[in-house]
Amino acid sequence: MALIIIVGPTASGKTALSLDLAERFNGEIICADSRTVYREMDIGTAKPTREEQARVPHHLLDVVDPGETLSAGAFKALAEGAIKDIASRGKVPFLVGGSGLYIDAVLFDYQFPAPADEERRKEFENLADLELRELLWAEDPVAAAQIDLKNRRRVIRALEIRGQVPGRSNEPRERTLTLGLGMNKNFVHSRIEKRIEFMLSKGFVEEVRRIGEKYGWESEALSGIGYRAFRDVVLGTKTVDEGVAEFVRGDRALVKKQLTWFKRNPTIRWLDNPNEAEVMVARFLAEADREQL
Repeated sequence: MALIIIVGPTASGKTALSLDLAERFNGEIICADSRTVYREMDIGTAKPTREEQARVPHHLLDVVDPGETLSAGAFKALAEGAIKDIASRGKVPFLVGGSGLYIDAVLFDYQFPAPADEERRKEFENLADLELRELLWAEDPVAAAQIDLKNRRRVIRALEIRGQVPGRSNEPRERTLTLGLGMNKNFVHSRIEKRIEFMLSKGFVEEVRRIGEKYGWESEALSGIGYRAFRDVVLGTKTVDEGVAEFVRGDRALVKKQLTWFKRNPTIRWLDNPNEAEVMVARFLAEADREQL
């Protein structure tokens, strides 16, 4: 079945382009974003608005509560289910997002380690940070040298999957067109600042306050760049201007990381102008239809 993927860094215009293309080609959108999966977090994640969701059906938004996590393996399973569902109804699936691991999990058929054993996890959680680090160095020194040992959650996960190496295909998924946006970093940087201003006008500070008070200030969801920056604003240790500055710096650094990730994939067709996309998609779908005959 045909699949169209649209990738790019934060604030590159993926949402607008995907909406236009999905409307034009009878499609539905699967959101590949590690933050829009959270319920109740609408403003700071730049989640598609109700009006945008009314234009085109969206999938994999609001999947988990802010106190929970969604692994890349779980995302892949949900995305593949959505792709099959959309195609079975005669529509075109569009996988859209900036989370490189989520995208590549589908595009290159990542095979992830087995889910955590709950009893084993409880044993790890009862250990002190130093004990966890020492145990990881003893059982998997390669992982210990590669991960952030100050991140307790990652140390525990490394212990759970020690010896298991994620696999992936060397070839991308068949009958897939991958389009890329956002190679002009100056353009993206200007959009970041405008978008943060818009978020603040829509009540972003109150959203951060509500999520923190309801799910805890250490919840995984609040580790996102904007939420982390404005957590301290809500708690009174930073000014709004300081929060904005940190948010901008964080998003600009994220853009660099996202582009570095995506540039490794030679199959991405980078768009000099978003208007090129419609012609590319039309040709791709016509070719896919011919292959089915």
